[in-house]
Formats: sequence, structure tokens, C-alpha cells
Amino acid sequence: MMRLGVESMMLSPGYSYDKAPDQKHFLGRARTRRLFRGILSNRKKHWRFNQSPLFLEFLMGKQQYACTPWGMPTYNIFGWQKPCYLLQDGYADTFKELIETTEWHNYGTESGNPRCANCMVHSGYEASAVDHTFGSLRGFLQTVRATFSHYDDESALKLLNEPVRPVHAFNPLVQIEADAGQFEETRA
Repeated sequence: MMRLGVESMMLSPGYSYDKAPDQKHFLGRARTRRLFRGILSNRKKHWRFNQSPLFLEFLMGKQQYACTPWGMPTYNIFGWQKPCYLLQDGYADTFKELIETTEWHNYGTESGNPRCANCMVHSGYEASAVDHTFGSLRGFLQTVRATFSHYDDESALKLLNEPVRPVHAFNPLVQIEADAGQFEETRA
């Protein structure tokens, strides 16, 4: 795409949020990380992303972040959309109302909200990665390192076909159902 004149691109994984029409074909967190490790392991210098290098590392499983649901507020003709835009929890008339009346602790994989269990979407995690970049010297240095890393490791491509570690089926916040009634981890 870069050769065709595209300046940069963005990546973000989909997940099985309530309104998604095709629930069974989404990946859990473990498979999402493996997929992005495979995709980004052979990226070349001519790939340009319009995203934080640490967010790309988060997608690969090289960084761990908590969701920052207030990091990308959205305004449209209906007002300020309550987070996350995929969950469609309604709107606030003013930014002040959005900030003061939203129960932020109910969002993110750390919240225990089953609607957020498999989320790794840019709208919550990119803001966390950017905060890490500018919030500490360590985060800044990790960003510099990630900027110049190209992960040309061919062995990472093998991750796409590795089996996912099964987990107990009684906790819907930790796994999703995979093929043949098997369950896979989503958080680790």
C-alpha cells in the first residue's frame, strides 16, 4: 500500500462485542496476539503505521496495558458517545456530563465487564500506550526501541499455527469457545 501512495495505516483487532453480527469468528486475546506477532514479525521498513509503536507491541503481546476508556472521546450528532463506541452505551449532552456521569470503572478488561473480556481495540489501549510513552523515561526509551525494531524473525510466523493453551470452561471472562467445544485463554 505504501508503494501506491498510502502515507500510513492503522491496525486494530476486532472482538466479539454485543452488536457484532458474526460472533463466532472473532479471536480471543491469545490468538489475537499470535496473529499480530505473525503479521508484524516480517514487517519491512517501508511499512508505516499511524500508531504508537508500543500499541503495536501490545498487539503482539510484548507490552501489557490496562484500558483507558476515556482516552478517545467521540462526538457526533447525537452528542458525546459513552465508552466504548463499540458497546453503544448511549450519549451525554456535554463533555462535562460524559466525564462526570460515566462509571469508568465498568470499562476495560480489568473491570470484569464480560462485554470487554476479549477487547484489545485501539480506542482504549492506544491511549494507554501513548501515556506510557510520555509518562516515563522508560516508556520513552521503549518507544524509541520499538520504532526501530522490525521483527524480521521468521520463527514468529510459526506462532500462527501453535495450539492455544486450554483453560477451564466455567469462567467466561477468561476464555472463549473455540472449535470442537474447546476453550482458549483470552487474557494471558
